[in-house]
Amino acid sequence: MSSAIVRLAGKKLVRNSLQSRNLIRNITSSAVTRSNNDSTSTTTTQKTHKFSYENAKKPISSTSSDLFTPENKLEFGSYQRKSTTLKVPDSEAKLIPSIITLHARLNLSSNYEHATLVRALTCPMEDNTYVDNQQMSLFGSSLLSFHVTEYLLSNYPRLPISILKNATEALIGDYSLYDVAKNSFGIEEDKTTNLEKFLSKEPRMFKFGKLRYDNFTNEVESGITKYNIDKPTSLKTATAYANSVRAIIAGIYAHDGAEASKQFIKDHILSRKIDISTMFQFNEPGKLLSRLLKTKKMESPVIRLISETGRNSNSPVFIVGCFSGDQMLSEGQGSSLKEARVRCSVNALKAYYLYSPLDAKLPSDEGFNGLFVDEGESFY
Repeated sequence: MSSAIVRLAGKKLVRNSLQSRNLIRNITSSAVTRSNNDSTSTTTTQKTHKFSYENAKKPISSTSSDLFTPENKLEFGSYQRKSTTLKVPDSEAKLIPSIITLHARLNLSSNYEHATLVRALTCPMEDNTYVDNQQMSLFGSSLLSFHVTEYLLSNYPRLPISILKNATEALIGDYSLYDVAKNSFGIEEDKTTNLEKFLSKEPRMFKFGKLRYDNFTNEVESGITKYNIDKPTSLKTATAYANSVRAIIAGIYAHDGAEASKQFIKDHILSRKIDISTMFQFNEPGKLLSRLLKTKKMESPVIRLISETGRNSNSPVFIVGCFSGDQMLSEGQGSSLKEARVRCSVNALKAYYLYSPLDAKLPSDEGFNGLFVDEGESFY
């Protein structure tokens, strides 16, 4: 009898606790929903697409007390940061083996000072009194964005804006420039401690020949990552390498001019091939193709079977064509008629968006004449 009473009391306690938990959950969920509605009503919409160098989570900005402002505020070259007053002389930078090697490997001109390479490899760090690459990387990112964007718009004038953003990111994003800096330029990272440098009797100036930055993470062993204390100057490895490439390009512009920096970007950045056709993803290619042809005042698309083989076998192949009137726009094949029809519509859309004019000239080229391709897409 007593055991039964205990069981009933236990069930009531469990039921009451569950009811209280549900009540608390409902109250908190309603409060969260109400706060989200309030926040969405007061905040404005953000940009959907941003480059990696446009949405830095912790942008480093110099305070007014750290910045020396000249009397004439239009003399932009006279602005200096008081915290970074030391600079490695060019005579000492020419004695660093890694700087000499990097200068020769990149085929830089004699006007490009070795001290500029030292600055390009020095990222903003705490307790650092030497000049860093903060301003140079910002200016280099603007140069990269300009030349890569004009190249893509001139060679692929019909790309949708989302594909253009992805293609630009694939060429000059952090991870792409990290691969360029490490595998093409051969930039090394300074990972040795002060004790290791002392024991190896390494000259003090040799540390300026490697990439130096406040690393956010360190790989202690294989598969083990150590997260350091988050600092205002902490950078990821890919971002630090990418900033060094941007700073090097800014140095070329400063020493040799705009044409030399443009040629350097063409040789080392634009020469890397990316497959833009793989960036497209169409949910309903047939409907989109019909709307596109209607905008261009062309006849509606018609899918016609061109050839087939093995219809009753385990591996049939169907080849269909997309026609607009008497003009065939594209072909597509698949193991079923539906698959071939979808592939055919996708190929027709890609043929339109990936149109590239012959001998396309860039706006920064001499003798450039604007070329009118089409009026754009009113429905996209």
